[in-house]
Amino acid sequence: MKNLKHSKYKNTAILFEMLVRKLTSETMTSDKTVTVEIIKKYFGKNTALSKELQLYNSLIKETIKSEAQALDFIRTCKNSHMKLNKSALRRQRYNLVKEISENFDFNKISKIRINNYKELASIYKLFEYAESDNPKELLECKSAIVDHLSGKNIKSLKLSPLLEKYKKYDKDVRLLTYKLLVDKFNTKYSSLDENQKNILNKYITHVNDSDAIKAHLEQIIPDIKNSLKEQVSKIADRVTRIKVDKLSEMLCNIETIKTIKESHILTVLRYYDLIKELKQVNK
Repeated sequence: MKNLKHSKYKNTAILFEMLVRKLTSETMTSDKTVTVEIIKKYFGKNTALSKELQLYNSLIKETIKSEAQALDFIRTCKNSHMKLNKSALRRQRYNLVKEISENFDFNKISKIRINNYKELASIYKLFEYAESDNPKELLECKSAIVDHLSGKNIKSLKLSPLLEKYKKYDKDVRLLTYKLLVDKFNTKYSSLDENQKNILNKYITHVNDSDAIKAHLEQIIPDIKNSLKEQVSKIADRVTRIKVDKLSEMLCNIETIKTIKESHILTVLRYYDLIKELKQVNK
């Protein structure tokens, strides 16, 4: 029996999601023309990849409570996929990956976190392999897809009473409430300096691109260390000087972290606060 392998470089839905996430991260920071053109070229109307993507989306977005109906739906999608032009699919997919690699760092894009990765990998195996290749593994793939279609793998989410009440407001009231929340947020964080605002902006606009945030941290961390070093030299108390030196050493750990989380951003913001306090003390 074959070992059914999944390749995210050949998974049309994952390639599309990578481009969409890339486009999202570019919205406020760079020219997104290239990404838009690639999406239009390969996922425009009537391309083989767009037809395959529709089948992926059918198995991801539909909701079917009955297990029997879900299995029948999976079978229908599989049959539809078998009718696609395979040579056109391979050619377009190859050219898509080639064009992404020519315009971006493919390794960085491929590390973007993808929702429903497990389900998309299962759909890929369902489409790419025959029942006779590995019946047991294909059955596991179908089970994962059935669970997704029926909502078994989605945790039930309950809105708080406050959000439930907010939903019932008319549009004007909701907009006013939202404006008040934004104003309150801006007032609360008005004391942030430009460095802190920049890192918050980078985190918000690149929330799905951990590598981009990490690259930004790797740029600013040396500056933070230099600022701390400069302030340490002005501290008269030996014990305080040692403590601040130790904090500077701890900052190195952030550079080795694979996935940047909110806690890491907060840590950097606090280092900027420390530098501001030291500057006040050392005046």
